[in-house]
Amino acid sequence: MLNSKLKISVILPVYNVEDYLVDCLESVLSQSYTNYELIAVNDGSTDKSKDILESYLSKFSGRLRIFNQSNSGLSCARNTGLDIASGDIVYFLDSDDWILSNTFFDCVGFFKEDDTDLVLFDGNAFCDGMSEDNLDRYNYIRSLPNTQYRNGKVFHDSVVTGTYVVQSCCYFYRRERFLNLRFIPKILHEDNYFTTCLLLSAKNIKVSKNRYFQRRIRENSITTTRLSFRHADGYYVTTDKLLEQVKFDNITEYSLSIFLNRLLRKGFSIEKEVKGNMPILRRIELYRSYSSVLDIKSSLWLFLPNAMSLVARLTNKK
Repeated sequence: MLNSKLKISVILPVYNVEDYLVDCLESVLSQSYTNYELIAVNDGSTDKSKDILESYLSKFSGRLRIFNQSNSGLSCARNTGLDIASGDIVYFLDSDDWILSNTFFDCVGFFKEDDTDLVLFDGNAFCDGMSEDNLDRYNYIRSLPNTQYRNGKVFHDSVVTGTYVVQSCCYFYRRERFLNLRFIPKILHEDNYFTTCLLLSAKNIKVSKNRYFQRRIRENSITTTRLSFRHADGYYVTTDKLLEQVKFDNITEYSLSIFLNRLLRKGFSIEKEVKGNMPILRRIELYRSYSSVLDIKSSLWLFLPNAMSLVARLTNKK
């Protein structure tokens, strides 16, 4: 029998999503499992998002709590929600997306199995006002079997196979096990740090292949916004924090090195694209900063980016 005493804290950052917020809220209202609190953090919205939230207060019968703050970004909004949360289980939901109606019921059920402290699942992408070309690349598919993982093995397996999903809307976790974990404020790609810390710290992880999360692909979202140096810097800051704080064992040392090098190569590529060129002194500065983790491929990306780009294009054509 399902343990209905487990309370879910759903953390919902909201910023100028008046066109999508109703779909998101209705998907939470449709949940068959109702022992939850919905913490909506209005992050300085200038459209009708706040009014929409307030219009739903009575529909949630006391389960919706609205907190208003000046615009501080997604990481800070989620951290605000974490500071307020009182549930046994935490779930992050983006306010322009939605979830299937059986999400809460199924995922809470997994927490009864073998003292699970983290439940991972997949996500399905759909287009809103954009071309559906290459839509599959926006899906979140781990390609891991439905099973129980212990310690860092799920991180290792997903990184090595190239199916690591960092999206924080694709998991539930037991709050008491990670009380002090927070997102890095004021950066982009904030999930890379938070999710990696979770997966490296969790002792017992359940993987489900169900696509409970429904991801909206639209214009003017973080995913489709034009690249800037902030995108590159988000990868650098994440790498710095992980190198500084994460302790890893023999299982994850290899896979963490792979993951950090992927982050750095993304940062290098974005910085070069945004600036048009990367001066040699900047390349030397980056090399010195990350020499302890850079592998040969990343070093070549840093110092011979044009040649590596050509090799990548030729490889993809084969």
